[in-house]
Amino acid sequence: MRPALLAKTMGMEARKAMAYRADFWVEALFVFATEFGVAWFVWTAVFDATGRETVGGLTRGAAFLYYALVILVGKFVRGNEFGDAAVSQDIYEGGLTRYLLYPASYFGFKYAQHLGSLFPALLQLVLFGVAAAFLLASADVSLSAQSVAMGAVSVLAANLLYFLIGFPLHCVAFWADNVWSLSVAQRLVAQLLGGLLVPLSAWPAWAQEVLAWLPFRHLFWEPVMTVLGRRTPQEWGTNLLVALLWCAAFALLGRLLFRRGSLRYSGVGI
Repeated sequence: MRPALLAKTMGMEARKAMAYRADFWVEALFVFATEFGVAWFVWTAVFDATGRETVGGLTRGAAFLYYALVILVGKFVRGNEFGDAAVSQDIYEGGLTRYLLYPASYFGFKYAQHLGSLFPALLQLVLFGVAAAFLLASADVSLSAQSVAMGAVSVLAANLLYFLIGFPLHCVAFWADNVWSLSVAQRLVAQLLGGLLVPLSAWPAWAQEVLAWLPFRHLFWEPVMTVLGRRTPQEWGTNLLVALLWCAAFALLGRLLFRRGSLRYSGVGI
């Protein structure tokens, strides 16, 4: 896909995403306050009940900062997964037909739409992330320009990985009328096994060994731990390489399903 077309598509989606600015700020403030408030009270109760200074390798201050960042990173990584750019919606409604006539890659066009819709989440990540870093500073957190830069690259890789994990699921729409439940399942599994709901270091040792072989840790856990200064450049490089290998694997799977499914696509829609 040509860079000019990519940039134009992203710009159009960004303007659509920011069309209702009052709704953006209400949703941003209310949702973030609700999610972080729940995490605050739950983990305050956990630390008070256990009487321990660290839980899952995180102190009280580090745990609060972790949840503030993972909530914001999670919004950026997931993006507008149930929005107008959904591949399954194009297949089910017959909208895929017009994309097949475009002189551009369908996957590239849909990912450009996905990236453009991330603009509100990017603003929230920058604004609230900076505020959280100052307000929830912890002595055992080593935030630095290097850790933030490495974390930013990991977040971008995580966003691509999340999109690629969902692409094959959406391609099931070639054979099934409704795949919304698969997308919901992907969201729940990714949040649970990716460290968004519970830090992976709080899982039992045997479960952590299993999670190390799955792609979900690279969606939320690794990017946030990198930002918090818990990863050396060597560890970060290794984790990034593994995440990109998972991206390649899911990209091949998605390409295979899309090519097989497009052979039976009729373009009728609903």
